[in-house]
Amino acid sequence: MAPVDCTEPGGPAIGPCYSPALARSSHTDPDPTDPLPRARGSRLNLDWHRLKAVVIESDDWGLAAWVADEQAHRVLADTPVFRSEVGRVYGRSTLESAADVRALGELLLRFRGGDGFPPVWQANTIVAAPDYARLRPPAFDVGELPLVDLPETPTRWSRPGMWAQVEAGIEAGWWWPELHGLHHVPVEAWLRALRRGAADARRAHEQQCLVCEAVQASGEYDPGEPLERVTSNLDGAVARFIKLFGRSPTSFCPPDYRWDSRLESLAAERGLTTFQGASERAGRRPARLWRMFDALRWPERGAACFAMPPRIAFEPRGAAAPAGPSGLDAATAHVRAAWGRGQPAALSTHRANYAHLDAAWSDHGRLALGELLGRLTAEGACFLTDAEIRALVERAWSVRPIGRRGVMVRYYGVPRESIRFAAPAGVAGARVTEGSGGDRARVLIEDGDVVATLDPGEYLIEWSRP
Repeated sequence: MAPVDCTEPGGPAIGPCYSPALARSSHTDPDPTDPLPRARGSRLNLDWHRLKAVVIESDDWGLAAWVADEQAHRVLADTPVFRSEVGRVYGRSTLESAADVRALGELLLRFRGGDGFPPVWQANTIVAAPDYARLRPPAFDVGELPLVDLPETPTRWSRPGMWAQVEAGIEAGWWWPELHGLHHVPVEAWLRALRRGAADARRAHEQQCLVCEAVQASGEYDPGEPLERVTSNLDGAVARFIKLFGRSPTSFCPPDYRWDSRLESLAAERGLTTFQGASERAGRRPARLWRMFDALRWPERGAACFAMPPRIAFEPRGAAAPAGPSGLDAATAHVRAAWGRGQPAALSTHRANYAHLDAAWSDHGRLALGELLGRLTAEGACFLTDAEIRALVERAWSVRPIGRRGVMVRYYGVPRESIRFAAPAGVAGARVTEGSGGDRARVLIEDGDVVATLDPGEYLIEWSRP
């Protein structure tokens, strides 16, 4: 629930935006059932210096924590975690409202990247919450933790209209959900604390809150949790994600950066092999040296899991012009440094900056975000998702759905070489409506697939249906 500072040394911005000669490939058509097929043929040569890619990775959306309302905060303010440094920052953060989601979308749509398209918000999502009504004291006698699945919430966490705003953001193309976890709770640690009568855990439970010392010291996929529990949590998270969003997750950020090789193996068995926050994973010491090493070797080819680059922290924490290692100037410098190394910039910014009981706190967070986006777009930044980054590494082109209306295609391969990918069911035709080189683009539907012949660039392809 609380971030770590993910910072890098500063560096200069490098080069102009993309040109048609940046990538060369020789590949056959990928399997359309494989969302991220490996590149075939000769090694791709994508110039990340010029693309100036930024991924906004934002954790904790959908999470019913820290507090549901002001009453809960008043009751819990003197408990150990809420008195801690983390608690002083996060203590009044809360589940997003419809207004929070709408305001974020309005901000993002004010900007256009170097490719002419608005930023996309990768919302790493928690898909369920404890069902406090069925988790009864004093015995807390449950075999499995009872849950309430999104878009439903525990009673005190009701946010009318919030889910409609999320769905509207997905349809508009600026909200892109990825998997953060099932419920963000180390179940065994939490239930032990409740059953033994830990005062802070019991008091928090009364306020439909899970924040206590036992929870803060562990994580949903922590190595200390039993393998059966880790497996159940992962299966439950993936199944609920698919039900909510109509697709499988393509990227995963385990809560609190706490996991081990068991989780990576389980995730790989389920086709989930893109990990966020690997450089920040708890227990890797010395952390700074690991981050430097990971930055130098990205992308690591041949690894079982595809790790995104080390995260760059941007945490305004209620300040319109934040200073410090996770503030505005630092984040700008770290993004430029990533571009200078020839890498995408993975920008980490938590929900707590934009959803808070204090409306002024959220306003200041969005002001700071707007300033950062203004700086980056002025330098030609292009905004992608993890899945797009991985696809470009492996095959020099990517496809991202834009709701039900179409897809964003980025193609940086050999000019006029055809690509092929699956069309949604019921699509009769397709046409390019925005993007570079639209006059020369050729798109058709053939045997249920999209066949596109493109020059290097970015394209919005929209569907037509009978």
